[in-house]
This record gives sequence, C-alpha cells and structure tokens, in this order.
Amino acid sequence: MEQNLENGSIDENYYSSASEVRVVTFDLDNCLWKTGATISAANDALAKFLEEHDIVQPLRAEKIMGELFSKSKERYSPNGGKAPVLLTLLRKDAIQQVLQEHNDYSEEDAKKLAAEAFDVWTKARHNVIPAHLASSVVECLQQVRNMPTSSGKPILIGAVTDGNSDPRNVGVLSEFFDFVVNAESVGHSKPSKQLYMKAVDVVIEHPHVEDIFGPIQSTLSEDVVEDILGPWWVHIGDDFIKDVVPAKELKIRSIWARELILPKMMTMAKTVDRTKKSMEAFVKEVADKKVIEAEIGADDYLVDSLQKEFADAVVDNFADISAVLLEWQQSAMQKVNARKINGESIETEVETVAVVEIPSVQQVPDAERNETTTKAETETKKFCMHCGVKLPITAKFCSVCGEKQPEMIT
Repeated sequence: MEQNLENGSIDENYYSSASEVRVVTFDLDNCLWKTGATISAANDALAKFLEEHDIVQPLRAEKIMGELFSKSKERYSPNGGKAPVLLTLLRKDAIQQVLQEHNDYSEEDAKKLAAEAFDVWTKARHNVIPAHLASSVVECLQQVRNMPTSSGKPILIGAVTDGNSDPRNVGVLSEFFDFVVNAESVGHSKPSKQLYMKAVDVVIEHPHVEDIFGPIQSTLSEDVVEDILGPWWVHIGDDFIKDVVPAKELKIRSIWARELILPKMMTMAKTVDRTKKSMEAFVKEVADKKVIEAEIGADDYLVDSLQKEFADAVVDNFADISAVLLEWQQSAMQKVNARKINGESIETEVETVAVVEIPSVQQVPDAERNETTTKAETETKKFCMHCGVKLPITAKFCSVCGEKQPEMIT
C-alpha cells in the first residue's frame, strides 16, 4: 500500500496501523552491555600493547585523558561544551603524549603508533562486549528480527549512541544491526534532537521502510517526517533524560531498559537529599518506584507520574523487551486484518503473533471511558479507552493509537 501525501499533508487512513513496529533503535552503553567493564578491559589491553613495545608509562592513558580534558576542554568538547566529547581524539592525544614526552618519539612516529594503539583499544573493547551483555540480548534481537510486519520486510534495527562502539563489529551482534549513528560523527550528543534526526535521515533512505515514505522523502519537512515515522519507531535506552525524553519529543515510542543501571539508581535514591536535588536526580529516583501508593508522599507520586508520562514501557530485564514489542506488534497486525479501502472493508491474511504475558513490565495506565454497545456486541467487542476505535475484546493494546487497554472483567 502507498501513502497519499499532498503538500506535506498526511493521509490518516494510511497511518491507521501506526502502532506497528517497523524501526527499533537501541542505546548501547549500559543498555546492551556494561560500559565500565568493557572500557576497563580495553584500557588493560592498551596498557599491555604499550608494554610489549617497551613504552614507559608514568601514567596510564586513561589518567592522562582526564588531565588533557581539564586543560583543553574546548579542543575535546567544542562549542562551549555543547558538542560531544571527542573521545577518539582525546585518547589518541593521551597516547601520543606518553610517546613523545616519556619515550622520545618524534611527532610523526608518535602519531603512527598512537593510531595503531587506538585500534588495539577499539578491537579489545568490541571483543570483550559479549562477556558483558545484558540478559538475553542476542535472543531478544533475534526475536525482533524475526517479528512479522505488514510489508513482509524485517524490522529495521539500529543504534543511536553517544559512544564510539559499533555493534556491527561485535561478532554475536553484527548480523542484527542495520545502522549506527554516534555523537562524534554528528557533532551533537544526547539528548540533542540533531543526533536523533540524523538517525531519521538514515532510516527514511532505507529500503525496509520504502513503503512508508515512497520516493518523495527528500521533499518532506522535518515536522512531517516526525509525524509519519514516529508511530512506527521504538527507541530503547537506559538513560531517562537522554533516551526516553527525546523519544517523546520526536513522537517515538520508548522503552526504558533499566537492567544494567538499577544498582546505581537504587544507590542514588538512597543517598540523594530529598529536600535538595536537581531535576535530573529527581527523575533518576524513578527507578525505585514501581507502584504508586497513597502513603509514599507527593514527591514519590510525582516521580512515578513523570516516568509514566514519558516512557511507554519500563523493563528491568532486557529479555522482556521482545515481549513488549511482540505485544505491540500483535495489536497492529490485528488491525491489518480489517482495513478499509475505497470505503469497503476487506480481510487480509497476516501472521498472528502470540500474546505474551509480561508481568514484570510496567506499561502506561489508561483512563476510564464509557461507550454504549449492544449486549451481543459487548460479548466480543470493546472500544479503545483513548481514541474510541472498536477492538476485539481480547485486545490488550489499541491497534490505532497503540495505547494499553484495561483488562475486561467478566
């Protein structure tokens, strides 16, 4: 099916299955893998490489990086710190300083060995990532890749990251990722909209979503692209401020994946002064709040409400991500079964995704709404609590607006 866009307008009938998942992007560090452990292993590999080349190291490169950054912030984080930290440049400069100041290397020779040493660091980090993945990452990605879509094309999977790792260079992950957008290459770091819009630019040119945009994507305004692509896109990350909030602003659904950050979050919640805390710390405390109870106080209520306002789902186990996506996809694929074309209702055969129970996953609550139906219809149908569309009584999510539906009491 092709969309109908005239003068930048959106054909609402075409986007009636907007809750279908066609694009999934992940943050990487502390979402797919443990950042600290992988960087530490890479630092050790770098130090070993330099030792093997008989390099004197009064300080390890990572220590020198901190000193260099403090002395020359504008070099490593241009534009008054608004640009991302140029970690590649910073690490190479640190290695080069060791070589020139403590090992009598010429500038040319130091640059050459520093580049070689940086490659060793990068490869070591990618090689150790499989040992520090969150739970069931590979299985989850495989399930997402195999998820059916109305177009018959696989879901597009990408990464949007502030770091400089690339999952396409990680053996067990490489087959799943179609693209990677990082802050250094774009010149903007999260939560900047520019970084996410670069990902949008990559996505709209990909053949997996050509049925959504067709041949006219280059003529569409940024706002129209957001309106079109947002409902089909899900972004998954560990950072509420850098991942969840920007997704909301771009009209993209989000899943807050907290498995690898929960220990830190719980520590913060215990140590932050409740009477004097920054907004970011206030938001971070949400990791401790799974259920709103009347007696927990106004502060806790606001934290919980803030979480549910922005995140479409919250998971504390990475393996639950595929369950959330499968459930959303099931709702969307049910909609494809009955689509109106030229005013006539037709039936389309599509693969049905099994309903998956996910008791550990938090989803956005629904407001109550009254609809009048006949007794016979009530037995098999219900209405979405948000947009009013008629749904099968067993539907857990609306196939039009994507909102979760309350359980029917019989």
